[in-house]
Amino acid sequence: MRCLVSCGLSRGRRESLVQAVPVVQPLFRTEMASFIKQLESTVGLARFRHINAIESLEEKRLNELGYYTGFACPHGHLIRDSNEHWCYECAKKILSNVCGFDVNYLQSDYRIKYAKVWNQINVTFPDECWEINGSSGTTPKRVCLPSYRSLYSKQKSENVNIHKAIYQCAWGDVGSLLVTRLCGNKRCGNPLHLVSSFNRNFPPQTIAPCVTEFDTKKLMMIGQGEHRGLDVTKVILKDHKNPITNPEYVKNRPEYNE
Repeated sequence: MRCLVSCGLSRGRRESLVQAVPVVQPLFRTEMASFIKQLESTVGLARFRHINAIESLEEKRLNELGYYTGFACPHGHLIRDSNEHWCYECAKKILSNVCGFDVNYLQSDYRIKYAKVWNQINVTFPDECWEINGSSGTTPKRVCLPSYRSLYSKQKSENVNIHKAIYQCAWGDVGSLLVTRLCGNKRCGNPLHLVSSFNRNFPPQTIAPCVTEFDTKKLMMIGQGEHRGLDVTKVILKDHKNPITNPEYVKNRPEYNE
């Protein structure tokens, strides 16, 4: 039995969806494998270099290693790649095949903007396309969000492709790298149907956590922690689950960090 992604849907709404929607087998395994093969020629663009205790390094040393301290990603990380500007910690998360977010825990510059983005998306089952509402054309409108360029740009926010915005919220910030829709549906906002050259062969079976609505208690806890200068990452990470991947999916996995 499939699990409905819990994104603020009431129990009655979840039960009605379970009754109304027939069981559908995962649709994108073949498409994912084919697309990953195409990415093998470009994985150098997403070359990940693991650095022990990178957060403690001085800026000069970071630069020597090909990183820099930049504008915060949606998840509050600062260290980015010097060439493609992807977030170091987000790259680690994607390479670990973890997809999940809680809008309450997003960095403050992104929090309200992303709540508005998710308000446009009809969240259903994890193996289905999630319709993006609010646009009369076939291609959804861009959304205004900060980016890595916000560090040196005169404008703190810029128009971003909504699919990339969704990916960077649920998966992680990939800087200037491209994000592609596997399903081919221009109006799909399901993060599991979106990939970059950091992704593994197959996405996890679900998004955990997937919280799109504000929670007063969480916001107060995060706000108090940030005001005191505390590290709130442990609170955030405890809600992110490492998915169990079928071994047959992993055995031929391209190594993106080679």
